[in-house]
Amino acid sequence: MTAGPSPYAQPLDQRLQLEPVGEDRFHAQLPGFGGVTLGCATLAAARTTELTLHSLHAYFLRPVPTDHPALLAVSRLRDGRRFASRRVEVRDGERVCCELVASFVAPGEGIEYQEHAVPPAPPAPEMLPCEEELAREAGLDLSRPGFLGGALEWRFASMPWRASETSLYQGWVRPRDPLPEERAFHAAALAFLADLHSHLSTARRLGTHFEPFTYTSLDQALWVHRDEPWRDWRLLTTVSDVAHGGRAFTRRTLCARDGRLIATMAQEQVLPSAPARG
Repeated sequence: MTAGPSPYAQPLDQRLQLEPVGEDRFHAQLPGFGGVTLGCATLAAARTTELTLHSLHAYFLRPVPTDHPALLAVSRLRDGRRFASRRVEVRDGERVCCELVASFVAPGEGIEYQEHAVPPAPPAPEMLPCEEELAREAGLDLSRPGFLGGALEWRFASMPWRASETSLYQGWVRPRDPLPEERAFHAAALAFLADLHSHLSTARRLGTHFEPFTYTSLDQALWVHRDEPWRDWRLLTTVSDVAHGGRAFTRRTLCARDGRLIATMAQEQVLPSAPARG
Protein backbone atom coordinates (compact mmCIF):
# COMPACT_ATOMS: atom_id res chain seq x y z
CA MET A 1 0.00 0.00 0.00
CA THR A 2 1.46 3.36 -1.03
CA ALA A 3 1.55 6.09 1.61
CA GLY A 4 -0.23 9.32 0.82
CA PRO A 5 1.60 12.58 0.27
CA SER A 6 3.27 14.16 3.27
CA PRO A 7 1.32 17.09 4.72
CA TYR A 8 4.56 19.07 4.54
CA ALA A 9 4.52 18.74 0.74
CA GLN A 10 1.21 20.59 0.46
CA PRO A 11 1.31 24.22 -0.71
CA LEU A 12 1.07 26.64 2.19
CA ASP A 13 -2.42 27.79 1.23
CA GLN A 14 -3.55 24.19 1.71
CA ARG A 15 -1.45 23.53 4.82
CA LEU A 16 -2.37 26.70 6.74
CA GLN A 17 -6.15 26.42 6.64
CA LEU A 18 -8.62 27.84 9.15
CA GLU A 19 -12.32 27.11 9.54
CA PRO A 20 -14.27 29.89 11.28
CA VAL A 21 -16.44 28.45 14.08
CA GLY A 22 -17.60 31.65 15.78
CA GLU A 23 -16.47 35.18 16.47
CA ASP A 24 -12.65 35.16 16.59
CA ARG A 25 -12.70 31.36 16.82
CA PHE A 26 -11.20 28.96 14.28
CA HIS A 27 -10.58 25.25 13.83
CA ALA A 28 -7.30 24.03 12.31
CA GLN A 29 -5.98 20.55 11.61
CA LEU A 30 -2.42 20.49 12.96
CA PRO A 31 0.13 17.74 12.18
CA GLY A 32 2.28 18.37 15.27
CA PHE A 33 4.96 20.43 13.49
CA GLY A 34 5.55 23.77 15.22
CA GLY A 35 5.70 25.71 11.96
CA VAL A 36 2.13 24.78 11.06
CA THR A 37 0.93 25.67 14.56
CA LEU A 38 2.70 29.05 14.40
CA GLY A 39 1.46 29.73 10.89
CA CYS A 40 -2.17 28.95 11.68
CA ALA A 41 -2.11 30.92 14.95
CA THR A 42 -0.55 33.91 13.19
CA LEU A 43 -3.12 33.72 10.41
CA ALA A 44 -5.94 33.60 12.96
CA ALA A 45 -4.63 36.70 14.73
CA ALA A 46 -3.94 38.61 11.50
CA ARG A 47 -7.43 38.03 10.18
CA THR A 48 -8.93 39.98 13.09
CA THR A 49 -7.20 43.29 12.25
CA GLU A 50 -6.43 45.46 9.23
CA LEU A 51 -2.99 46.36 10.61
CA THR A 52 0.31 44.69 9.71
CA LEU A 53 2.17 42.12 11.83
CA HIS A 54 5.41 43.45 13.28
CA SER A 55 6.16 40.95 16.06
CA LEU A 56 4.98 37.81 17.79
CA HIS A 57 6.01 35.69 20.75
CA ALA A 58 4.78 32.12 21.21
CA TYR A 59 5.17 29.41 23.84
CA PHE A 60 4.66 25.72 23.10
CA LEU A 61 3.12 24.32 26.26
CA ARG A 62 2.10 20.76 25.30
CA PRO A 63 1.58 18.68 22.14
CA VAL A 64 -1.26 19.78 19.87
CA PRO A 65 -3.94 17.27 18.88
CA THR A 66 -3.22 15.57 15.57
CA ASP A 67 -6.26 13.29 15.25
CA HIS A 68 -8.85 16.06 15.42
CA PRO A 69 -8.91 19.83 14.81
CA ALA A 70 -7.56 22.20 17.43
CA LEU A 71 -9.46 25.32 18.47
CA LEU A 72 -7.72 28.65 17.92
CA ALA A 73 -9.27 31.28 20.19
CA VAL A 74 -8.28 34.90 19.50
CA SER A 75 -8.52 37.59 22.18
CA ARG A 76 -8.43 41.26 21.13
CA LEU A 77 -6.12 42.82 23.71
CA ARG A 78 -5.82 46.24 22.11
CA ASP A 79 -7.16 48.12 19.09
CA GLY A 80 -5.53 51.52 18.63
CA ARG A 81 -5.00 53.75 15.64
CA ARG A 82 -1.35 52.76 15.37
CA PHE A 83 -1.02 49.45 17.22
CA ALA A 84 -3.20 46.41 17.82
CA SER A 85 -2.46 43.36 19.98
CA ARG A 86 -3.88 39.85 19.84
CA ARG A 87 -3.52 36.73 21.95
CA VAL A 88 -4.18 33.31 20.40
CA GLU A 89 -4.68 30.17 22.45
CA VAL A 90 -4.37 26.88 20.58
CA ARG A 91 -6.59 24.52 22.56
CA ASP A 92 -7.34 20.83 22.77
CA GLY A 93 -10.58 20.94 24.71
CA GLU A 94 -9.80 22.86 27.90
CA ARG A 95 -6.04 22.31 27.55
CA VAL A 96 -3.95 25.17 26.13
CA CYS A 97 -1.28 23.69 23.86
CA CYS A 98 0.27 26.90 22.54
CA GLU A 99 -0.09 30.58 23.40
CA LEU A 100 0.85 33.32 20.96
CA VAL A 101 0.82 37.08 21.46
CA ALA A 102 1.10 39.18 18.31
CA SER A 103 1.47 42.92 17.78
CA PHE A 104 0.32 44.75 14.66
CA VAL A 105 1.15 48.23 13.41
CA ALA A 106 -0.31 50.70 10.93
CA PRO A 107 1.95 51.45 7.92
CA GLY A 108 3.81 54.73 8.22
CA GLU A 109 6.90 56.70 7.28
CA GLY A 110 9.84 57.25 9.64
CA ILE A 111 13.58 57.06 10.23
CA GLU A 112 15.24 54.18 8.40
CA TYR A 113 18.70 52.57 8.61
CA GLN A 114 20.29 49.14 8.64
CA GLU A 115 23.57 47.85 10.08
CA HIS A 116 25.41 45.30 7.97
CA ALA A 117 25.47 42.66 10.69
CA VAL A 118 24.58 39.58 8.62
CA PRO A 119 27.28 37.45 6.95
CA PRO A 120 27.99 38.04 3.26
CA ALA A 121 25.46 36.46 0.93
CA PRO A 122 26.39 33.19 -0.81
CA PRO A 123 26.06 32.81 -4.59
CA ALA A 124 22.68 33.57 -6.12
CA PRO A 125 20.09 30.80 -5.69
CA GLU A 126 20.12 30.06 -9.42
CA MET A 127 23.80 29.08 -9.06
CA LEU A 128 23.26 26.62 -6.20
CA PRO A 129 21.99 23.01 -6.27
CA CYS A 130 18.50 22.23 -5.03
CA GLU A 131 18.06 20.45 -1.69
CA GLU A 132 17.23 17.12 -3.38
CA GLU A 133 20.54 17.24 -5.27
CA LEU A 134 22.45 17.99 -2.08
CA ALA A 135 20.73 15.16 -0.22
CA ARG A 136 21.34 12.71 -3.06
CA GLU A 137 25.02 13.70 -3.19
CA ALA A 138 25.29 13.04 0.56
CA GLY A 139 23.70 9.60 0.17
CA LEU A 140 20.60 10.48 2.18
CA ASP A 141 17.46 8.37 1.77
CA LEU A 142 15.06 10.67 -0.07
CA SER A 143 12.12 8.35 0.65
CA ARG A 144 12.32 8.97 4.41
CA PRO A 145 9.77 11.39 5.91
CA GLY A 146 11.06 14.92 6.09
CA PHE A 147 10.84 18.28 4.45
CA LEU A 148 12.42 17.54 1.06
CA GLY A 149 10.01 18.66 -1.62
CA GLY A 150 7.98 20.55 0.98
CA ALA A 151 5.95 23.74 0.74
CA LEU A 152 9.13 25.84 0.67
CA GLU A 153 11.90 25.49 -1.90
CA TRP A 154 15.53 25.78 -0.78
CA ARG A 155 18.98 26.47 -2.22
CA PHE A 156 21.54 25.84 0.52
CA ALA A 157 25.01 27.37 0.36
CA SER A 158 26.44 24.23 2.01
CA MET A 159 25.22 20.89 3.26
CA PRO A 160 23.06 21.67 6.34
CA TRP A 161 22.82 17.99 7.35
CA ARG A 162 26.55 17.67 8.02
CA ALA A 163 28.39 18.02 11.34
CA SER A 164 30.44 21.20 11.62
CA GLU A 165 32.47 23.20 14.12
CA THR A 166 30.13 26.10 13.44
CA SER A 167 26.38 26.10 13.78
CA LEU A 168 25.90 28.77 11.10
CA TYR A 169 24.31 27.82 7.80
CA GLN A 170 22.67 29.83 5.03
CA GLY A 171 20.06 29.03 2.45
CA TRP A 172 17.87 30.80 -0.07
CA VAL A 173 14.19 30.01 0.40
CA ARG A 174 10.92 30.80 -1.34
CA PRO A 175 7.39 29.33 -1.49
CA ARG A 176 7.27 26.45 -3.95
CA ASP A 177 3.85 27.66 -5.08
CA PRO A 178 2.70 31.32 -5.20
CA LEU A 179 1.14 32.52 -1.96
CA PRO A 180 -2.34 34.05 -1.85
CA GLU A 181 -2.41 37.84 -2.17
CA GLU A 182 -3.85 38.21 1.35
CA ARG A 183 -1.39 40.18 3.52
CA ALA A 184 -2.24 38.09 6.60
CA PHE A 185 -1.18 34.94 4.76
CA HIS A 186 2.27 36.34 3.97
CA ALA A 187 2.74 37.02 7.69
CA ALA A 188 1.64 33.46 8.45
CA ALA A 189 4.18 32.14 5.93
CA LEU A 190 6.99 33.91 7.83
CA ALA A 191 5.80 32.32 11.07
CA PHE A 192 5.81 28.92 9.36
CA LEU A 193 9.38 29.52 8.17
CA ALA A 194 10.51 30.57 11.67
CA ASP A 195 10.34 26.96 12.86
CA LEU A 196 11.25 25.10 9.67
CA HIS A 197 14.81 23.65 9.66
CA SER A 198 15.57 25.70 12.79
CA HIS A 199 17.03 22.61 14.47
CA LEU A 200 19.74 22.12 11.85
CA SER A 201 22.11 24.71 13.34
CA THR A 202 22.21 22.89 16.68
CA ALA A 203 22.37 19.52 14.92
CA ARG A 204 25.49 20.68 13.07
CA ARG A 205 27.22 21.43 16.38
CA LEU A 206 26.02 18.23 18.01
CA GLY A 207 27.10 16.19 15.02
CA THR A 208 24.07 13.93 15.36
CA HIS A 209 20.26 13.87 15.59
CA PHE A 210 19.42 15.60 12.33
CA GLU A 211 15.80 14.39 12.40
CA PRO A 212 13.47 17.27 13.38
CA PHE A 213 11.22 15.19 15.62
CA THR A 214 14.04 14.70 18.16
CA TYR A 215 13.91 18.44 19.04
CA THR A 216 11.20 20.17 21.05
CA SER A 217 10.47 23.87 20.54
CA LEU A 218 9.88 25.77 23.77
CA ASP A 219 9.21 29.23 22.42
CA GLN A 220 9.51 31.35 19.29
CA ALA A 221 9.82 35.04 18.53
CA LEU A 222 9.45 36.83 15.20
CA TRP A 223 9.99 40.48 14.29
CA VAL A 224 8.88 41.66 10.85
CA HIS A 225 10.89 44.73 9.90
CA ARG A 226 9.54 45.23 6.38
CA ASP A 227 6.03 44.31 5.28
CA GLU A 228 6.66 43.00 1.77
CA PRO A 229 4.95 40.21 -0.19
CA TRP A 230 7.03 37.04 -0.37
CA ARG A 231 7.33 36.34 -4.10
CA ASP A 232 11.09 35.85 -4.60
CA TRP A 233 14.05 34.08 -3.05
CA ARG A 234 15.11 35.32 0.39
CA LEU A 235 18.30 34.52 2.25
CA LEU A 236 17.87 32.81 5.63
CA THR A 237 20.91 32.80 7.93
CA THR A 238 20.68 30.55 11.00
CA VAL A 239 23.06 30.32 13.96
CA SER A 240 22.81 28.76 17.42
CA ASP A 241 24.73 31.03 19.81
CA VAL A 242 24.60 28.93 22.97
CA ALA A 243 23.41 25.65 24.43
CA HIS A 244 23.24 25.03 28.16
CA GLY A 245 21.22 22.84 30.48
CA GLY A 246 19.85 20.82 27.58
CA ARG A 247 18.44 23.92 25.84
CA ALA A 248 19.73 25.72 22.75
CA PHE A 249 19.12 29.29 21.60
CA THR A 250 18.89 29.87 17.85
CA ARG A 251 18.48 33.12 15.92
CA ARG A 252 17.78 33.71 12.25
CA THR A 253 17.80 36.64 9.83
CA LEU A 254 15.81 36.79 6.61
CA CYS A 255 17.04 39.15 3.89
CA ALA A 256 15.89 40.13 0.42
CA ARG A 257 18.20 39.62 -2.56
CA ASP A 258 19.49 43.20 -2.20
CA GLY A 259 20.47 42.64 1.44
CA ARG A 260 17.56 44.46 3.08
CA LEU A 261 16.64 42.81 6.38
CA ILE A 262 13.04 41.56 6.18
CA ALA A 263 12.64 39.68 9.47
CA THR A 264 14.48 38.42 12.54
CA MET A 265 13.58 35.20 14.36
CA ALA A 266 14.64 33.58 17.63
CA GLN A 267 13.90 30.24 19.25
CA GLU A 268 14.79 28.14 22.26
CA GLN A 269 14.48 24.38 22.05
CA VAL A 270 15.11 21.28 24.14
CA LEU A 271 17.99 19.25 22.78
CA PRO A 272 18.19 15.48 22.43
CA SER A 273 20.99 13.70 24.26
CA ALA A 274 24.12 13.64 22.15
CA PRO A 275 27.23 11.47 22.37
CA ALA A 276 30.54 13.16 23.05
CA ARG A 277 32.34 14.24 19.90
CA GLY A 278 35.77 12.92 19.25
